[in-house]
Amino acid sequence: MSFWEKNLEVLQKVAPDLAATLAATAVPEDHQARPSRSGPPYLQVGKQRLTSSYDPVKEGHDWAQALGEADGPLVVFGLGLGYHVLPLLAQERPLWVVEPSAAVARLALEHQDLTALLDKNGLRLGSDFTGLPKDARLVDHTPTRRLHPGPHRRLLRFLAGEEGELGALRILVVGPLYGGSHPIARYTTRGFKELGHVTEFLDFAPFYAGYQALARVTKDQRAEHKLKQELLRLLGETILIRARDFKPDLVFALAQSPVAPPLLKALKAEVPLVAYWFVEDFQVLTYWQELAPEVDVFFTLQKEPFFSELKRRGVKNYACLPLAADLEAYHPVDLTPEEKRRFGAAVSFVGAGYYNRRQFFQGLTDFDFKIWGSEWVLNSPLAPCIQNQAARVSEEDSVKIFNATRINLNLHSSPFHAGINPQGDYLNPRVFDLAACGAFQLVDWRAQLPEFFTPDKELATFTSLAEAREKISYYLAHEDDRRRLAAAGRERVLREHTYARRLATALEIIQDLHPGALPHRRPQESAAAPVQACFPADHPVQALLDRLPEGTPPDLEGLVSRIKESDEPLTEPEAILWFLHEFRRGLQGRGANGGS
Repeated sequence: MSFWEKNLEVLQKVAPDLAATLAATAVPEDHQARPSRSGPPYLQVGKQRLTSSYDPVKEGHDWAQALGEADGPLVVFGLGLGYHVLPLLAQERPLWVVEPSAAVARLALEHQDLTALLDKNGLRLGSDFTGLPKDARLVDHTPTRRLHPGPHRRLLRFLAGEEGELGALRILVVGPLYGGSHPIARYTTRGFKELGHVTEFLDFAPFYAGYQALARVTKDQRAEHKLKQELLRLLGETILIRARDFKPDLVFALAQSPVAPPLLKALKAEVPLVAYWFVEDFQVLTYWQELAPEVDVFFTLQKEPFFSELKRRGVKNYACLPLAADLEAYHPVDLTPEEKRRFGAAVSFVGAGYYNRRQFFQGLTDFDFKIWGSEWVLNSPLAPCIQNQAARVSEEDSVKIFNATRINLNLHSSPFHAGINPQGDYLNPRVFDLAACGAFQLVDWRAQLPEFFTPDKELATFTSLAEAREKISYYLAHEDDRRRLAAAGRERVLREHTYARRLATALEIIQDLHPGALPHRRPQESAAAPVQACFPADHPVQALLDRLPEGTPPDLEGLVSRIKESDEPLTEPEAILWFLHEFRRGLQGRGANGGS
């Protein structure tokens, strides 16, 4: 039995969720265990060596011996390949090891017998500090601390009794006029709200019709461009004005939102932090070059070589934040017989007609194949497959298609290739959306894919047209395999890839990069209490205030913001609160104008 099998067997009994996470972890190419000069493997992550390349065993013994044998619990930050941990396991003292990297933990379990640690549930991964005693002595594996300074600071705060609970932040999410990042902005808003933060979505989609209308005002392209830029500048000003009114702790802007460097500079003078999530391919859209240096944290979908480009341009605070699934939008649904006939097929694709897809899909027309989405050429060889005259597909219909289709094809877009992009790295939203629906998907291979899903266990992959055809034929004939992979993919999404989880990670990264910039508010016993005291006990407003969800800010503005979110007609108590809010704002406005 290998080290990995032996360790995994113990871990599955003691911590099954952790065992599942590590079993599904793919080790990146830049994580390598190589033979040392003395024989046993040493570990290198990128350019950082985590153990001695000469004699890692002796190095580990020397490190442990230098700690002494004092009593009391011990927490070690950093597992490496475990050489420094093994001598400590022989001591009679409570021991925990916190390893921030799942890939490093996986390599350690592959190369070392750590059952003595695992049997006592002594391994913690990432920010899971469950069960760590606050009186424990913290010792650092220095190379791990250098590689992960943020998680190290987080652990220090936890052991000091400052767990980093943010309480309810005020977050302003800024969306684009249109495009693929618009739904992501909506999901982001929901994700922050699910985490308990007071979140407002600044939605510019209603202005898109006006933006398009400017093209019909003049035939002069320079004049049209100037008009559009003026509209974008005006929308940018509304961001600044709304930020002054809402007073967010964090402005979280999405790709294609109407922000420019001058506006970002002005925003940073008004609010504590500004973050930007660039949910685009940096090699295709290059406007990130102007924006990245102007924000406090720049989130990306890609790592290298994007990170090197950011560093070269002087950007210091950046991090990879992958996409995720919105479970409110994407989920299994029961379809009527008519919906199954309309939306069902052996093979389906939902998405825009990019060049590479138009070329690749011509090799699949002999299957029962339906293509849904816009920008497809109706007088092309794909015409028999194109549905609904190449109209855009709503979110609701996409969910029905995913659920009705036996094999959902997912080919990432590329403007540079006739088929699959061999250098494709990040995952598009459809990977997570399909999995959240419990739908079977066949997706082109991407470099990041094994970090999120286990190929051939949670989804199927292809690297060529021939392989796509072969797997379509196989999975059409093996329904049980399709159902098994689809169920496993959904389970993985529910466990690891929701927007709430992703955005919790984003806030951790922001705290790591800007310690103390986000306020750590204490939870309110009753968000409505300050307003509740203003009304008699039997007043109708009291019942409304009692029903408000947790996280509602303890002021009139916060209460009214909750009321505004509802599409239902105003009740009398809601109208009273709204009137009081507007009346107070009127008084404040008069005061600002000198009472005139």
